[in-house]
Amino acid sequence: MNDPLVEILMATYNGEAHIAEQLDSLIAQSYANWKVLVHDDGSTDATVRIVAAYASRYPERIIVLDDGHRCGGAKSNFAHLMAMSSADYIFFCDQDDVWLSSKVADSVKTILAAEAVHRRETPLAVFTDLTVVDAKLNVLADSMWEFQRIKPELADSVNTLAVRNCMTGCTMLMNRAAVGACLPIPAYAVMHDWWCGLKILQARGRLIAMKSPLVLYRQHGSNVVGARRWGPALIARKLLNFGSYWGDLRRNFVMAKHFLPELTFYSFALKKLHALR
Repeated sequence: MNDPLVEILMATYNGEAHIAEQLDSLIAQSYANWKVLVHDDGSTDATVRIVAAYASRYPERIIVLDDGHRCGGAKSNFAHLMAMSSADYIFFCDQDDVWLSSKVADSVKTILAAEAVHRRETPLAVFTDLTVVDAKLNVLADSMWEFQRIKPELADSVNTLAVRNCMTGCTMLMNRAAVGACLPIPAYAVMHDWWCGLKILQARGRLIAMKSPLVLYRQHGSNVVGARRWGPALIARKLLNFGSYWGDLRRNFVMAKHFLPELTFYSFALKKLHALR
């Protein structure tokens, strides 16, 4: 059996500092049959020029979607890329991380094995742990799941995943059936990865956790979503910034209620506390 084509969806915006290192890590993948679809959301730095230079060097690998469409954020940018994709398997890819060379191969092997059990028509997604690193790739935590007390088993059910996300988008691989289940992504979705996980479960699909950390998850001053160690310091930070945290809670509740219509804010809060234990 030939290795199936996978498309790696990269949403970019002002990522000049680290995007070349990320692209280098994609080019170094041990898996052979892949392409990158890049869509920029109006960068004002050198991001577009850097990507164009790589596309010129690797025209069969790196495809730039230069359609002038402005998305206004990572969630909408990834949704646009999903709608433009055509391969049977897609990855989400952030612009500032580094992928281990076996990431694509290991993830594809896992999802193909799952399709052999559940059939290709079943929406499926694979997600993995990450290694948390600083801007210079010094390791801060070997496991983000342990660092943030993330429980991958939350992805077993809509009831648990709706109140706390356990999947990081840049680790995810999904099949074409999952892409169809996830689109469109509405404005009230908190983020594309969380929404996709919930829609896959709602469509009677499966979310498969891989314990191996296959991404160096870079932390720096410009992260849209980052990693912070779970513990008293993080709780204190949330309390000190309660206005912002309250807004996050309300957005989570609105999205969760889409999947759990009987949910009240009180029952949501109880579920949230239980998921955080």
